[in-house]
Amino acid sequence: MNKKLVLVIIVALVLSLSGLSTLLLTSPPRKKTKKIRYGGQYYPGEFLLLGKPEFWEKYGLKVEHILFSSGSENNEALISGKIDINCGSEAKTIALFNAIPKDALIIGVVQRGNRYSTVVRVDSPYHSWKDLTGKTVATRLGTGAEYVLRKYFEQVGLKWEDFNWVNLKVEDMIAALEKGQIEAFTAWEPTPSIAEAKGIGRVMRTYGDVDPVPAFIHTTKHFAYSNRDVVVKFLAAHLDKAEMITENPHEAAEIASQAAKEMGINVSSEAFEKVFKRINFSIDFNKELIDKVYDAANFLYEQGKIDKIPKLAWDRSFVEQAEQLRGK
Repeated sequence: MNKKLVLVIIVALVLSLSGLSTLLLTSPPRKKTKKIRYGGQYYPGEFLLLGKPEFWEKYGLKVEHILFSSGSENNEALISGKIDINCGSEAKTIALFNAIPKDALIIGVVQRGNRYSTVVRVDSPYHSWKDLTGKTVATRLGTGAEYVLRKYFEQVGLKWEDFNWVNLKVEDMIAALEKGQIEAFTAWEPTPSIAEAKGIGRVMRTYGDVDPVPAFIHTTKHFAYSNRDVVVKFLAAHLDKAEMITENPHEAAEIASQAAKEMGINVSSEAFEKVFKRINFSIDFNKELIDKVYDAANFLYEQGKIDKIPKLAWDRSFVEQAEQLRGK
């Protein structure tokens, strides 16, 4: 082979390899997907997250999103290390901090406000609890619904014994109301909105003015401070979710309804839209909201429902950084 030709080939090969090396050195590193295990519950906003994984993907997160039917199971999963982050109502927040007082940490909120409602039949004559005196009414005892009702009764001077209580599962409440087996039920969303959307029930009263009953986002101090960037991105996705609910509840409701349907749960988009307009889904929190948990703990302690009042730990810096990440 001609020596000049060989030399040209060698020079070209060297330049080619040099260019490839430069490209590899100057190209931005491939974005790694970070995994997180999240224990949710059957809260309305959770279905929107399930139906729109782009909330997570936008921040390079892959989330194993597990919905627990019980807040107690949700707490147990976090305590045992099977999940990294979970969410739960005031009562479950109290239980979590009593279980792992040195490691539990509050980092955000998934919902608050008019989470609980008392529903009567759409054509009933009842407009207040006074009208229901002596009637058969239902709730799920041992839940936040019972707590908010007892707190309301204490505020207005009603007696628990003046009503005939039925301990009913939320999935059976609408049918029992329609059949006339009960005159009213008190439950958390989306059950009240489903009853409304079906034309069976009418909301007689909500309880956001009695107690916002916040459902908090919890994790462990170890996980939070060892994985700050992941936690911040996780909360940024929740902030995006909350923004969509506020700015476009109709689209959010359609996505949530479809996600529920894929899980075998029939909740219409109309019902979800009612929920999204009724509840406050803001993620941020303050000392005033933390104090509500202490109020609940004191109330439950006085009622003999818990043995001790826990000391809570929280850190708003994760939400603050999430807001900065989103540029809001």
